[in-house]
Amino acid sequence: MAVSTRRLEVEWPAVGEKSRPLGRAQRVLAAVLVVELLASAVLVALMAVRSPINAHPDEVLHLVAGLYFRERWLPPPVGAADAATTYSGWGFSYLDEADIVYLAFGKVAAFGGAFGLAPPLTMRWFQVLLYWGLVAWMMLRARRFTPALGFLLLTPQVWYVFSYINGDALPFALLTVLLTELASRDSSVRAFLRGAQPRPTMGVLVFSGLLGLLLLSKLNYLVSIGFLGGVFLWLRNDVRHWKRPAAIALVAAAIALPWATYHAWVNDFQTGQKVVEYAEKVAAPNLKPSGQGPNPFPFIALRAKGVSLWAVFTTLDWLGLSFRSFFGLYGWMSVVAAPWVYRVFSILYASLLAILILPVAARGIRRAQLLLLGVLIFVGLVLGQSVYRSWVYNFQGQGRYLFPALPMLFFYWRTCETVSLRVAALLVTALLGMHSIVSFALVGLVALI
Repeated sequence: MAVSTRRLEVEWPAVGEKSRPLGRAQRVLAAVLVVELLASAVLVALMAVRSPINAHPDEVLHLVAGLYFRERWLPPPVGAADAATTYSGWGFSYLDEADIVYLAFGKVAAFGGAFGLAPPLTMRWFQVLLYWGLVAWMMLRARRFTPALGFLLLTPQVWYVFSYINGDALPFALLTVLLTELASRDSSVRAFLRGAQPRPTMGVLVFSGLLGLLLLSKLNYLVSIGFLGGVFLWLRNDVRHWKRPAAIALVAAAIALPWATYHAWVNDFQTGQKVVEYAEKVAAPNLKPSGQGPNPFPFIALRAKGVSLWAVFTTLDWLGLSFRSFFGLYGWMSVVAAPWVYRVFSILYASLLAILILPVAARGIRRAQLLLLGVLIFVGLVLGQSVYRSWVYNFQGQGRYLFPALPMLFFYWRTCETVSLRVAALLVTALLGMHSIVSFALVGLVALI
């Protein structure tokens, strides 16, 4: 028998109305989550200022890509002479992806240089401040939805990507803010969609601008663009007219298209082909993307070598490696916690997912079940693109490639929460936060600072 919308699809009061009072258990757990969030903010800063440069995956390559923009404003063509230092032994440069974060790194490095700050430290502080801003944002949103305090505590690997120079932190922050705002009925973008505001407000313009920046971010976040489109369709009952989401898309396109079009133009609109051709030309003999050089690296172009997709899952243990690096694998994926740490993470995560998913799957209203199905499909696409890349290009069981799934899960949690199970969900989340602190501090920090 279906339960009421009020139970499984909670919408908190609009601005000006009183929020529901928290019970004692919720107040205690909320206080614990706040303390854990603040602890994570301190730990991220410690890792950023104490760990050596390039103690983390590809950090030097991210650094030199950012330095390219210290005195420049436009992305170079593939193989440009003035970008030669940004290419790795694999024959690839992060500049070839036209990721907007490297422009941001370059400009903050230039700003920091005016005050005598070294570029690596300045770029790391950019990441740290991004995390602190995200913590503050989620705490603000928790005034209407207490579980928002726990979202950033689900895995310490999220903290880790905000502690060094990389291209993963910015799109994660962007997607988190976008989906949090779409999930909040009292947000300016939801008010605009349902016609409560006749014209786009500053909040709507900022939302649109962040969406435009997400379009210019790391390629594995493109799946999340499809999910955002699905969310607008799922919210169709709140949309007064199709012109309103179209206006948001138009502003986002105005942000993204100039940069993306220029990068495509300087590469004769054949960027992908040129990237592969140049890598094949300049990569170290054993690292050519075709895997055809002398003594090729064994984990390149596995599909072309006849390795089956099943072997990627089983023999190469892509699933196990991705799982461990999703829950705390530090340094160059060489700082590993004891096996029991990952077992605890798996138990707590399975418990949280059961609390969030089973009530909706078993007896939820049709609209909530439709959203659950959509989340599962897009999470499957996130997993699929990661394993496909490992199979076709270069084997990398990187848990950070799966991070787009986390904001999707939170959107579902926010809109389809089973209120009677909130205390249980908060308790599990608090345990995850405590376990994450142990992992980050006693495994990651101890090994890297």
